[in-house]
Amino acid sequence: MNYLGKARPGLAVKLIVLEGPYEGDYRTYFEEVGERIISLVVPSAGGAIVPISEGTVVEIVFQESRYTYRVKARIIQRIAVPIPLFVLEYLGDIEKIQRRNYVRIEAFFPLSYRVVTKNGMSEEIEASMIDLSGGGMRFRTRRKVEDWAMLYTRLTLPKYEIHMPAKVCRVQQLDTIRRWDVSIEFVEISEKLRDRIIRTVFDLQREMLKKGLTQNDG
Repeated sequence: MNYLGKARPGLAVKLIVLEGPYEGDYRTYFEEVGERIISLVVPSAGGAIVPISEGTVVEIVFQESRYTYRVKARIIQRIAVPIPLFVLEYLGDIEKIQRRNYVRIEAFFPLSYRVVTKNGMSEEIEASMIDLSGGGMRFRTRRKVEDWAMLYTRLTLPKYEIHMPAKVCRVQQLDTIRRWDVSIEFVEISEKLRDRIIRTVFDLQREMLKKGLTQNDG
């Protein structure tokens, strides 16, 4: 299956050179993304750009949402200005190779959200967090939320306040009372913000382990 739509400008990339004098892994990001042709910012190592030759076959690995993707590509052109770029052509379809797993743990940090609509965003709505992971969270709200709705969330952690978009994955009404449990997945979240959430989850996990409690994966 082709996951072409998962690649987008600005997304972080691991560029893997499979053989030759520059064999190894390099960090960079997508500059432009087309159907078969893409460009990547030329990575650097030791303060100098990595001069990988035209014609070199590489593997591109990137993460989007909770999944990891890869595709083989060939460097067909090197561009020097205005910024150093590699232009590459795909040698096959993008493949999903892994579902990212995150520790999910009970958490009760302050949370609010806005519902994204055709006309903008709703007013800010307070909610009660139930659990949290690096991939998403679950909360309880007195406002009905539609399946697959897009939200813009504000999450207040002990050391950070994080604003990020999220997609609703599951909504469950609680018996006959007017409350809903909502599971959401973070989307378009930077690795820096995700790392902050994961560090917070690990801190909670350590505290729970000290108390002899357990946690789930999710």
